[in-house]
Parts: sequence; C-alpha cells; structure tokens
Amino acid sequence: MLCVPVFHLFIVYGGAILARPDSIITNATAGEQVLFPIQYKGTDQYDVIFRMKFPLNFKILTWKSTNPKKLHIVHPLYQHRVAIHSDLVVLNDVQVNDTGEYEIHIDYYGAELKNHDQNTFRMQVFEPVSQPAIVILGNCVSSPNITLRCFVFKGTNVVIHWEKVSLSGVLNETYDGMLLVIDCVTEEEQHVYRCRAANPVSNATSNPVTAYITGANPTGKRNYWMVLAPVVMTILVLTIVYSCKSLHS
Repeated sequence: MLCVPVFHLFIVYGGAILARPDSIITNATAGEQVLFPIQYKGTDQYDVIFRMKFPLNFKILTWKSTNPKKLHIVHPLYQHRVAIHSDLVVLNDVQVNDTGEYEIHIDYYGAELKNHDQNTFRMQVFEPVSQPAIVILGNCVSSPNITLRCFVFKGTNVVIHWEKVSLSGVLNETYDGMLLVIDCVTEEEQHVYRCRAANPVSNATSNPVTAYITGANPTGKRNYWMVLAPVVMTILVLTIVYSCKSLHS
C-alpha cells in the first residue's frame, strides 16, 4: 500500500492566508482573509473563472483581463466578500460553510488557439474554540464515583483532552473525551483536573478544578467521619437536654 504524507500547506501573507494550489488542505480561521493566486502564463488576454467544485458546484465570479475593474457573475453567497487584486482572488471574512474545494480556470485569447490552465484549492474553515468549562457531577459521599464533563460554547471539530495534575504540580495522566469518570475508592490522592479543547486553528484550556469538593480523604478511602459527625452531635445535644431536665425535676 502506498503511503502519501499529508501536509497542511498555507502561509500567512500580509495578515491573510495565501492558499497553495493542489495542496492537501488549507486551514483557515473564520473571519480571516484567504488569497487564491491566479497563475496565468504569457502576455495574451485571458478570462478567469473562480468556482466552488465541492460540496456544491457553481461559479462564484468571472473576470476579464480586458476589463480588469469589473467582476461578472458574482454568486450571492459571496457578494461583497470576493474581489480580484494583484493577480489574486481575495475572499474576505471566510465562514465555516465556505469549506470546500475551489478552482481557478484561465482561458487564453491570442492570435493562435491556446489551451487553458486551472488550479484546484482545498480549504477548510474552522471556528476557533472558546475556553472550555468543567461541570462536576456527583460526589464521593452519595456515589462511588465523580464524573467531570468538559464543554465549549464555540468551536468547529473540537477535540477534548484531559490532564490530571497532583497537588504538587506533577502531571500524572492524560485522557481523551468529553467525560472523565473518577473512582472515589481507588483514587490514591487528591488531584486537580483541567481539560483542553483544540482544533486545527486554535486551542484553549479550562480553569483547574478539584474533584473532591466533599467526600474522599487524600488516601482515596471513604471519610466516614463526615457521616458520623452529625450523629455524634445529635447524641451529644440530646444528652445535654436530658441532663438539664433531670436537674430541674
């Protein structure tokens, strides 16, 4: 089986992303500007067609070198967002639904019939992730385990990654997934947990949380004193009340 290496080919160009033709993928952040180079050859007049090929197939614009100040057939989805400048198709304020495969097709016109050129660009647009938050479900008094849930409000294609850190600051283990279940009995010591949300264009880390707000002691065993203390206090109060009644009788 032939193994083909995968590269994410893009460079930043004056604050924008310059897409590379025939690359595997160009990753862009929602709101950014992406530039598609028009690689024409020779000195003859030419026409440019910029189109989306996948997941839909339609023309976005056409442009003629004989009338460089005017665009033709600008698709409504790209109205006011697309332009041609300095041999570049400029796409502003890219959105997640702009993800797809694009093509620049060039037709040449001269004294002799000439062929055409075309380049394909593959772009994926991601919404950056927001800072994740952690919700603690359960406790070690009423259940044998605690569940931590990590969630984000914004982000495209988000991957969740957990880090488990000891109170001394040593990173012990890492986990993947939105939910993390902690066994109250087998946990050997108290830890701090944080989750990291990431996608190809961004990452963010939650505030750290301590799972054992109530319940297990640092050795991980049940803290029975938390259950017995109210009982002892009740017995003590009843004893005092009974003694006072005996003195007054």
